[in-house]
Amino acid sequence: MGAPGVTYLLVNEELGAIKVGVTAVDSSRLKVFRRYGWRAALIEQFESGFEAMSAEKEILDWWRNDLGLPAYLSPEDMPVGGSRETAELELMPVYIAVERLRETSLRLRKLLQALPSKSQEDAPAAYP
Repeated sequence: MGAPGVTYLLVNEELGAIKVGVTAVDSSRLKVFRRYGWRAALIEQFESGFEAMSAEKEILDWWRNDLGLPAYLSPEDMPVGGSRETAELELMPVYIAVERLRETSLRLRKLLQALPSKSQEDAPAAYP
């Protein structure tokens, strides 16, 4: 299934920005963001990086396609990268983004639980 991953929402009040991202569970990426004034609004852990990336993609699609929110910060504003995954905090309140990521995470987990496990897929079919 791959290594565990996290999808996170970060807020930087000084920049007036919210950011969605994904990283490995044991990564120092979130610590680096903290040094630049970002604080975690929500961190959702997943069993695999693929699941975490799926949640991030859903949030970004919602921001860009459904809400029409452009990337808010430029690469110059983000010395650690990730400017494309930002939105203006005034247009995307934290509580709304947090609720959406929670809902997305729950839905993805339920969907994955409903899929047959690898051991079930490899098992021979039962005959009457």
